[in-house]
Amino acid sequence: MRALPNRRFVLRLLAGAATFLPAPVRPQEAPRDQGIGGTGMMRTDEPRNGPLGEGDRGIGGTGVIGTIRRFGSIIVNDLRIAYPPDVEVRIDGTAAKTADLKIGQVVHVVARPEGAGLATGRIDVTSEVVGPVESVAPGRLVVLGQRVSTAGLTGAWKTGARVAVSGLRRPDGVIVASLIEARDSGPDRVAGPVQRIAGGLGIGGLRIAGADTLPTGRRALVTGTAVNGVLTVTNAAQVGLPFPPGLKQVSIEAYIGRSGSGFDVGAGYAVAGRPGARVPRAGSVKAVLTAAIARDGDLTVERLRIESRIAPEPQQPDAPRFERERDRLDLRNLPDELPGRFGAEPGGRQGGIGGPGGIGEPRGPAIDTRPGGTVAPGAEGPGGFGAPRGGFGGAPPAAPGAFPGGPGGFGGPPGGPGPGGGGFGGGFGGPGGGRR
Repeated sequence: MRALPNRRFVLRLLAGAATFLPAPVRPQEAPRDQGIGGTGMMRTDEPRNGPLGEGDRGIGGTGVIGTIRRFGSIIVNDLRIAYPPDVEVRIDGTAAKTADLKIGQVVHVVARPEGAGLATGRIDVTSEVVGPVESVAPGRLVVLGQRVSTAGLTGAWKTGARVAVSGLRRPDGVIVASLIEARDSGPDRVAGPVQRIAGGLGIGGLRIAGADTLPTGRRALVTGTAVNGVLTVTNAAQVGLPFPPGLKQVSIEAYIGRSGSGFDVGAGYAVAGRPGARVPRAGSVKAVLTAAIARDGDLTVERLRIESRIAPEPQQPDAPRFERERDRLDLRNLPDELPGRFGAEPGGRQGGIGGPGGIGEPRGPAIDTRPGGTVAPGAEGPGGFGAPRGGFGGAPPAAPGAFPGGPGGFGGPPGGPGPGGGGFGGGFGGPGGGRR
């Protein structure tokens, strides 16, 4: 008499058969612009080799916008990006050398897989504002009508001096400077969201004339000559999305907040996505956004990594205020301590965070992209960048100038001392100077 199959036998049989079941196939996106890879600023004063990314057609790549954190290659947004000795370097549209690259500069590059890491053939440094210093106060400047926070920087800036400010804008328009350098020659220059102000268009507190076709609410770069608070534009380029067609993914470092149910990116980039609980309901935080580029050129956030500190605020209660209302931050939605503040922890896990149902919600294992990295079960879901065998991750070294704590606004009541690190020296003899 043949034995009847028991329950355990049937379960094993079903489990084995599951491997042969058809799996759903994700539809492939239609090819766009013959597989162009790379990223670049859209501008009218094209360099000799064309727009950034022009030489990377067919290779594929990731557009990266962020601050240079370290050298040994360049490290931007926790990505180690190698470059050849003869790499093309441009600073605000002018040809330069690798020796001119400095910690704190904000760069636009094409990062494409090469060997076990990432590489680029061109580096574009972009200042947020270049022009005369109009006023100086402890912890702040006004340069060409733009409010600049200098917290964490050292330097003796004087009214009337021409400077180039590298940094990131907060949603309230303040540029959080990471490097300030003297700039004796060249045109006045400003980049940021275009706003409609009395008498026309403007960026920050600067009125712009001669560029009436620029769309409001989008990021633009304008150059020209400023006189009496008005910049007469000689060269304008809309850079709401500073990448050529065909790029599919970008990594952007920016200060972000909320705008209704969506994101408010201080730099002026339009992004779609639902913020998680970690994005404050008031104020702003610095983050690195991984975003996909849709057919219409809009960005959709796929992953968000937030730093565990707010924008630095000067501790000067008697200084003149820049805004009518204080920039308050709802600290109830921020954890006391976050893993991997701006990269991988020493133990090898990336520090991605996000609220329930929002961007960055844990969905699976995270991969330590440092050489020899491993899979860390239970960490944040897939995302980020790196070569097939692992790119690079790592927290930047601490630098002088801790970010002050507390919810005080730009010119509001001072906060207590916060965790150190993250500040940038440099500019006018500061410690974060050029590459050594």
